[in-house]
Amino acid sequence: MATINELLLLPPLAIARLGGSDTPLEAFDWVLDRNPHAAHRTTIRPAVTLEVAEDGSARPYLPSVIRFRDAGRLRPVAPFFELWARVQRDRSLRRAQDPSDAGVGAQGLAPEPVTLALLDELQVSLESIKYTLTVGNRKAERRTQSTACAFFARVSAGGGDFRRKPLLASSPHKPHQEPLVFEEGPVPLGFFQVIRPARATSMGVDLSAIRVRFTPARGEVYGPPDAVTAMASAVPPGFPTARLAGRLHEIVKPENRILNPNTPWSTYYWDAKGQMDPQPSDSYDGAHEGELVSWGVVDDTCDGLIQAELVVDGERHTASARVLAAVPDYAPDRRHIFSFAEDLADRDLPPRPVSEGTLPAVEDEIADLFTRVFEYVSQCNLDSVREFTIEDNASAPQQINVEGLPQIDSRTMTAGEPTMADGESYARTVKEAAAVEGDGAVTHGVPHDWLPYARVARAVHAKLTDIDVLLYFLRENAGRVRQLVRPPFGRFWQLEEQPQVRPAAAFRDPRVVRDTLQDMRMPPYVRDSDENPLSLSWRQYRELMDLVTYLERTPAHELPGPLQRRVRAMAAKIRFSERKVPHG
Repeated sequence: MATINELLLLPPLAIARLGGSDTPLEAFDWVLDRNPHAAHRTTIRPAVTLEVAEDGSARPYLPSVIRFRDAGRLRPVAPFFELWARVQRDRSLRRAQDPSDAGVGAQGLAPEPVTLALLDELQVSLESIKYTLTVGNRKAERRTQSTACAFFARVSAGGGDFRRKPLLASSPHKPHQEPLVFEEGPVPLGFFQVIRPARATSMGVDLSAIRVRFTPARGEVYGPPDAVTAMASAVPPGFPTARLAGRLHEIVKPENRILNPNTPWSTYYWDAKGQMDPQPSDSYDGAHEGELVSWGVVDDTCDGLIQAELVVDGERHTASARVLAAVPDYAPDRRHIFSFAEDLADRDLPPRPVSEGTLPAVEDEIADLFTRVFEYVSQCNLDSVREFTIEDNASAPQQINVEGLPQIDSRTMTAGEPTMADGESYARTVKEAAAVEGDGAVTHGVPHDWLPYARVARAVHAKLTDIDVLLYFLRENAGRVRQLVRPPFGRFWQLEEQPQVRPAAAFRDPRVVRDTLQDMRMPPYVRDSDENPLSLSWRQYRELMDLVTYLERTPAHELPGPLQRRVRAMAAKIRFSERKVPHG
């Protein structure tokens, strides 16, 4: 007899990506490029993909190539979610009492996919399953503080309903409120579909598993009837002018001018008195116009909640998962420094202690971090973001150059940078590799090399993608690394009731103005979601600094790197094989 202990939807969080094509993007894996000239970069490799037919059935296949566009339209990323469960059976109850049994331990029963066979075992049918998906876009609501400026869609489907269901969103509102999105003119936010299971396995995929799919919207914008054309502004945001000169562009195409013009979203403007603007504060159509008044435009990104119910013997089991519809990834083989994974690990996991036993795992984690740093700088125009940062810092209420810290003005990452504790300049590498001098805000390049900062960043970080080179650099430049890497914002237990005037060395305090200003510390000139300088997560930073300290304090001959460990392991394997080979 089987009993459900817990129902799960996996993955618990997935990111869909908008696309105008009717065909979703094929699946692919991230793999390391082994080409000796590839600088250990990440590349993508086709993976087994599920093609969903009109009747909801799925066919696995392995694509020979990954096609990102059809007739110029990007393919959307449409994630699947599978129903899993922790199932208690008579034998598993006995096994659960023995923590040494593989797969079942003190934490309980190992989850398994819900399949047609498991439903048979539970003596239920597909009709015992029900799904509900609720998605919405609340960007305009966040700015206007009016719920009538948000829009939502909700659909439900039984476990045996395999039709593709459109997600048509409209705005909730009270009788006295004007809705931004009318029910009779909804904004499409994508589709939801229950996949038809089959009692078969193909290409390693169990087609009897119970799964659903979310397909995001096409990546379009919607607006009121007057969102027709505007002129591309020739001035930065916040500099209104009486007359603008520039290229005219279409704001919203005619068939998408369906929104209500009589809502607070059409009168919203940036930096109004008493207004707390979300960051980035100028990220809406209208911010670059002289008046800064919103055109009342929204997009079809969204986020939402998938809920599943399974009723067995009159008992209802529930599970849920989150889904986000985001913009396309225009560099899918280039990872960012910081991801959801880092954020979740920072919340739930302590820093890994660095010791002889944990050293290989810590090395791998830090090496992956530096590979992602290289992948990020390979697609970043460091010269451009540096120039933008200089202008941004200039608008800060207090101009604070703290002794011993990098400059925040036009001297940043030039010969004007101060020296570190080792007597070398913060900008040593840039000076040597690019001969960047002076204190101009704009890079002074040479013919055929207009982006010296970007070039130097790639050259420096390409070498650090080799783990043995990276470990040598960290050991030989321990003090420099501590000063070059921007510390994260501190935990609450680290912050004093009254902030110090001078920034702390090991963490930043959001109440200290200098800690909120950009400088050349790593990662240089990168902003996080609230416009503060981006740093590693608190966990990443602690692990990196602990590794640097461990490498610094341990004699080099006692630190076999990954290459030496692999050679030793191979030599031991050869010796073992020789002992087993009979002679004469």
